[in-house]
Amino acid sequence: MERETSRAFLAALKMLSRRDYFRAELAVRLGKKGFSPSAIERTLGRCAEMGYLDDATLADRFAELRAPSRGWGPGRIRAELTTRGVDEAISVKASKLPEAVLDQAMATALRRASVRARDGWWRTGEGRSLMISSLLRRGFEPEEARRAVGRQCVIREAADHAIDDQPGNPEGIS
Repeated sequence: MERETSRAFLAALKMLSRRDYFRAELAVRLGKKGFSPSAIERTLGRCAEMGYLDDATLADRFAELRAPSRGWGPGRIRAELTTRGVDEAISVKASKLPEAVLDQAMATALRRASVRARDGWWRTGEGRSLMISSLLRRGFEPEEARRAVGRQCVIREAADHAIDDQPGNPEGIS
C-alpha cells in the first residue's frame, strides 16, 4: 500500500510539474493511471500539505485569466469551475471578479460577438437581442448585458453618423 502511494505521489508530481490541476482533476488523472482511491486520497492530501495543490488560489487565477481573454462573465466562470470539480464556495468566491477584470471581460465578449453579428446589428431590436443573448450565454447578468449593449449601440451609431456628418460630397461625385 505504501509503495502504491509513493508511485501515485511521483505520478502526481510529474503531472503538476507540467501544469496546475484542481484537486478533482488530479484525482481523475491518477484514477485513470490505475491507482486505488485510498492511494489517490493520501497523495492529494500530501500534495496539498506541501502547497502543490490549492484549489482556491488556482480558481482565482483561472478566473482572472479566462474572463478577460475569453470574454467570460461570472456565471460562465462559476460553471466552468464547477465542471472541473471545484467546491461551490470556492467557485462563487473566484467568480466575483474585480471591476477592471469584469470590464475587460465584457469588452472581449462584445468584440467577439460583434464579429459574428450582421452589419448594423445595433439598429434593429433583433440585432440588439441577439447581442444580449450572446452576453448572457457568456455568463453576464441580464442588466449588465443590456447596459453594455446599450452603450455599444450609442457608440456604433455615433461612429456611423460621423461619416455622414462630414462636409463635402460623401460620394465623391462632381
